[in-house]
Amino acid sequence: MGKLNILIAENDANGKVLIQESFADTGLFNVVAVAEDGKILKDIMEESDILFPDVILSAAGHGYDVLYYIKRSDAFREIPVVTYSASDSGSEEKKCQQMGALKHFIKPDNAPGYQKMAKELYDLLLGE
Repeated sequence: MGKLNILIAENDANGKVLIQESFADTGLFNVVAVAEDGKILKDIMEESDILFPDVILSAAGHGYDVLYYIKRSDAFREIPVVTYSASDSGSEEKKCQQMGALKHFIKPDNAPGYQKMAKELYDLLLGE
């Protein structure tokens, strides 16, 4: 399989650049866009093979709200949603998986960490 189109939601300015460049550098994903909040994510998600929201987004659209919207929508429920957050408490992972997320990642703090996450995500989506 070729590159997958991915739409990422990340509200942190530095995080946006880091995740977009890291995913693109793997050669596995075409980053369609990096939305800064859930409202923007909802507006452009038709173009994506996978949605990848940070569960802690701005007040304009919390990542949990996006996940809920997608999994309740006839038009979008089949699009895989993989979530991530900076917290490693386990409560976000459990909540996201209960809401229908395919997987939840802990947000890395450097480019190699994001690249490793991108490769794991790609393998997960291809069932490898």
